[in-house]
Formats: sequence, C-alpha cells, structure tokens
Amino acid sequence: MPVRFTVDGFKSHFRDGQRSNLFYFLPQFPADTTVGDMNNDRSVYLVRTTSLPGTTLEEIMLNWQGFDFPIAGKHTFQALTVTFNTDHDARIRQNFENWINKIHNPVTNEYAMLNEYMLDQRLQLLGNDGDPVIEFQLHDAWPMEVTPATLDYATSEITQFDVTFRYSYHTLTDKPTGK
Repeated sequence: MPVRFTVDGFKSHFRDGQRSNLFYFLPQFPADTTVGDMNNDRSVYLVRTTSLPGTTLEEIMLNWQGFDFPIAGKHTFQALTVTFNTDHDARIRQNFENWINKIHNPVTNEYAMLNEYMLDQRLQLLGNDGDPVIEFQLHDAWPMEVTPATLDYATSEITQFDVTFRYSYHTLTDKPTGK
C-alpha cells in the first residue's frame, strides 16, 4: 500500500533541514609554517565557503556471456576547495603560501617529507543549536592550489582566495564533540 502524503506527516518526519551556513572548517597548519595565531579560532572565522567532501566508486565491467556486469572498483576522493576571506594583516594567506613552499621550495628545489606537510583537516556540520551534528575528517590533507586573489580599486569588498586540498581519504564521525 503506498504511503499517503499529508502535511502533518511531512512536518513530523522532516522537522527542519540542514542549513548551509551552519558549518565549521577547522584549518590546521604545520607548526613551522604558521605566522601569527592561525592554529586557533581565528582561522575558523576566515572561512567563507566550502562544500561537503565528494567520493566516487569507480566501476569495473565484468563480461559474462556477452553481458556487461558492473561491480564496484576503486574508491576515489575528490579534492575539497575552501574559500577564505583575507584578514587585515593577510596572515591566512601567508600561512598557505608558507605551507605550499614547505611542500616544495621553489628556490632550493627541496621537497618536504610527507609527514612534515600532510595534516588532517576537519569539517563540521552544525545543528541549529550550534553543536556539531557530523564531522568529516580529511586524512593526510595538503594544499595543492592557492588561487590568486582579485584586487580591484572599484570595490571595497573583502579580498578572497580559494585553497584546494588534496587528501587520501575522509571519515565521518556521527555526533562529534565540540570544535
């Protein structure tokens, strides 16, 4: 028997949806690249936008007597882009520039060891009360791109730039504790 749609049924099952502005991205920087106090709450408030991490299961096609039979293959994780507002002293930008230069120093052509620049990053969805509902942990993350920031005499808006993080995989925690 099909389920009948009623407004009361909708209200009792849906209640309220997740708000896209209730989130924290909690950037962590390697200690020797940090300028100022960016590994504390200050960097959290400079995050403007991001998205939830994406994942794909690639398919493997098996052939059996002329028929294609798709099965799940390799699990891949999409890069995550975060947009940051630039603070008044541009410390957030300096930290990302320092981090990228730590990974590969363009002057000396030296590369850092993996454990020196890969750090876990956290993204939390918050409930209407401000408490975390779920948390994505991006394991072994590093910035693969820091985009240019547009400068313009014709506007007085805050300068923004994007950072694209590459990471090995992500895990999901239900009901995490605090920031």
